[in-house]
Amino acid sequence: MAIIVNKEEKRRNIALSCRELLLEHGIDNLTISQIARTAGIGKGTIYEYFENKEDIVFEIITTFISEHEKRLEEISRADIPTREKLFHFFYLLFENETAKRHLNIYKEFLAISLTHEAKEMLEFSEQCREKFIMILNRILETGITSGELDGQMQISASSLVLFGTGLVVDSRLSTCDVEKEIEIFLNTLFGERESKSREKK
Repeated sequence: MAIIVNKEEKRRNIALSCRELLLEHGIDNLTISQIARTAGIGKGTIYEYFENKEDIVFEIITTFISEHEKRLEEISRADIPTREKLFHFFYLLFENETAKRHLNIYKEFLAISLTHEAKEMLEFSEQCREKFIMILNRILETGITSGELDGQMQISASSLVLFGTGLVVDSRLSTCDVEKEIEIFLNTLFGERESKSREKK
């Protein structure tokens, strides 16, 4: 009896087996031979599941992003103040060495997508952006309902995503203190509300 192979599951398993390889070598230095060796399959088999190296990298990065989104979902639903949720939302990519290794790959991915503007990469970036906006909208709505955020302020989840992307880009600079920049940004976001509360007292 012939063994039926689930192609999507096999793709994912190959990608998962090469995660550390990508983190170690980066996108540019990764080769099909390394991928095949690490996945324990022949180079020819790789092309049964992926069109090229970029397709494999795309699949691996998708697993990273999925995990990142899961953590953001957990943060958005956590029983903590809105300000703390937003801080963790922005700081998640910088919080430890593992996160920073993922961040380096994401930066490389961003650089490639900006210079090549591949349709698949742009579509993927748009999908990620929409998910981040959805999560941020949930955090903002909770903050407004609880009175932590001023409902009259024009706070856009889309603008918050842009701030997060800017942090990723500028974090490569030695002059950029990510944690400090997030705190300053949140002070601005919550400061108006805090000053209004003090005026009423």
